[in-house]
Amino acid sequence: MFVDFHCHSDHSDGTDSVAAIVQKAADKGISILSVTDHDTLAGQNEARELCLRAGIKYIRGVEISCDFHETLDVLGYGMVFEASSMEEELRQLRLKRDLRNTRILSRLRSLGVQITDEELESSFPGESLGRPHIANLIVRKGYSDSTENAFKEFLGKDGKAYVEKEKLSIKSAIELILSAGGVPVLAHPLSMMLDRKETIEIIRTMIRYGLKGMEVFYKTYEETTREELFEISGNLGLIATGGSDYHGKHKKDLELGIDIPDSAVSRFLESLPADNGLNY
Repeated sequence: MFVDFHCHSDHSDGTDSVAAIVQKAADKGISILSVTDHDTLAGQNEARELCLRAGIKYIRGVEISCDFHETLDVLGYGMVFEASSMEEELRQLRLKRDLRNTRILSRLRSLGVQITDEELESSFPGESLGRPHIANLIVRKGYSDSTENAFKEFLGKDGKAYVEKEKLSIKSAIELILSAGGVPVLAHPLSMMLDRKETIEIIRTMIRYGLKGMEVFYKTYEETTREELFEISGNLGLIATGGSDYHGKHKKDLELGIDIPDSAVSRFLESLPADNGLNY
């Protein structure tokens, strides 16, 4: 089945609007979609309504950054937003991200890159601001020739103006998703860069916290890797999900949509709560 359970809009670090993502999904024949922006629920109602009009089934989604490992994220699906504290918890994370932006801009100015907080906000009104927006301004003002180089020189992990991101613990992220009636899923497990034994140990710990699934069918993973992860997920009793991790222009080599076995999709859908945002 051609679906996508992992993609990002300009409400976090993607470049496409929710409307553009839904249009691309419709053009590509994607049957089920979930927009999973980082640490925000913004755009979920819009995505659901647009998918309804386009004849695409939609699952509410989010991706929460965790502090256990630089690249450990937990995806959440099917949350009932109104019945939980998730919105407030994520709002607090966004406030901390705003403070991070201020610290990054201060470091940039000390390096001669003159961008103010007010300039960042006025350049992208209404958007959830982060490093991609700062990179865009760096290029616009002629301090770098591309956003990729802006990240390499200034904003990436080894960049001159890098500031660590505030994150939740794995346990807190999983509990937050569960408290909202959602299904917590480990995103792109190979990004932890651990060996098989260590990966399984971490996943077992996450299962004790309430983890329900693992992103097996990740777009950049080779078939042999997907098969190995599918075996691990089955042995551990986890559902297997998948997605492209589409970010628009920020990950130019990734297109929206991925083929996932019908049986895996069916099991995933069955795991979702009754009020999960699906448009049947």
